Amino acid sequence: MSLTFGLVLDFAAPNVTLEEQLKRYRPIIEAADRHGFHSVTMGEGYSTAPQWGHTPAPFLVLAALAPMTRMKIGSGVTLLPAWNPLKLAYDTTVLDQLSGGRLIVGVGLGAPDLGPRYGHPQARKSGYTDEMLAALKALWSGADGYEGRYITIDGGIGLPPIQPGGPPIWVGGSVQRSADRAAEYGDGYIGSTSQSFDAVVQQGERYRAALQARGKDSRTAIVASNRLTLVAETEAEARALAEPYCGEVLSFYANRGAQMPEEYVRKGKSPAELFNAFDETRCLVGTPDNVIERARRYEQAGVTHIMARITPHGIPPEHAVRTVELLGKHVLPEFR
Repeated sequence: MSLTFGLVLDFAAPNVTLEEQLKRYRPIIEAADRHGFHSVTMGEGYSTAPQWGHTPAPFLVLAALAPMTRMKIGSGVTLLPAWNPLKLAYDTTVLDQLSGGRLIVGVGLGAPDLGPRYGHPQARKSGYTDEMLAALKALWSGADGYEGRYITIDGGIGLPPIQPGGPPIWVGGSVQRSADRAAEYGDGYIGSTSQSFDAVVQQGERYRAALQARGKDSRTAIVASNRLTLVAETEAEARALAEPYCGEVLSFYANRGAQMPEEYVRKGKSPAELFNAFDETRCLVGTPDNVIERARRYEQAGVTHIMARITPHGIPPEHAVRTVELLGKHVLPEFR
């Protein structure tokens, strides 16, 4: 399977409405369509204060974005502890219909405090999460409800998604159980921004092994990796831009203790320090030639989809457009 490239857009921004963001991002989406990018996705996040990053309602934003593009659209990722499984089945089915069958549903667990905040402390339990995915698949396939140990749903959803059996599910997570869940209930694995190259590779290997253990074909396994991406004509310019913008995203994850080495977790490192520490393992930054070289590493390690996070921390949209143009003209053709 050849390496494909999609986009990740950060929609949440202090003092910028989502309507304004859609207008600002339109040139990015148009450029990506011209160059044949695979998909455009966005994350889900529930901050208690205004900040850059993921939106608390990605499906609503995707519904507004869907008519603007021919690309597949998706969540990267939907945070399952914040959802009722029946409501999630309805919303994803409606969005699959609105998009003409182009929806991908990425799923993950998010921070440990998310479930209790939504009144679902059990949502962090592996069994409950597994049943959410099993219930989704059942309802999408026309089942008249679902009955499990943790989840009981009376009645079906009354309307089918366009994609037979429902949208593909890409499962995220950093442990063996996540890879097993992806193999059992999902259609692919998706690695997060904060995961290192080695962690993504390890999870991909675990996922393929879990598929084989279940008698499923691992040769066509989807392994996606979300990477902070910034491309310019010179390496110096790309790195100068990446230090404040990509560095702030890395700072967010370091301050949360998310999959970072202990010497960087909550240690008050500057964005520039964090970018320079994690550039090679979590970013695709530089000239098109630099990015091709790094992307080859991912391809050779079994990654099938690069999800290029090109609008980190409010970077001016013109820089994101340039990244898309340079990727489209020079990088994507190398992997077709």
